[in-house]
Amino acid sequence: MIFGIPAEQLVPVANFIGLGFLGLLAIFGLKYGGKTATPAERQVEVAGALVDNTAVKALAAAIEGHTLESIAHRADAEKQRQVGYRIIEVANRAVDEIAELRREIGDLAKEVARRK
Repeated sequence: MIFGIPAEQLVPVANFIGLGFLGLLAIFGLKYGGKTATPAERQVEVAGALVDNTAVKALAAAIEGHTLESIAHRADAEKQRQVGYRIIEVANRAVDEIAELRREIGDLAKEVARRK
């Protein structure tokens, strides 16, 4: 027994006390942290105030150009995917034709052997 608590119940009691302490710290942190702005937040606010009209237009144009390029890239990727499927279909047909030719050659070989 430690402080009147049986040894097998010591870990759950310690966990309960620790969680309570962390809860109090979290409440204190939320209340105190929400009131004050961090230096990074202040910098973002100042940087936002210094952006002018032309920079926003240039950024919008760059984003639009990137979007159009992305759309073109997707169209090219779709075409490449379709070409890949066509190549696979042609290869499968070629394999089937080769298998058929092998069967026919085998049949012809049997006929030649029978005629001898």
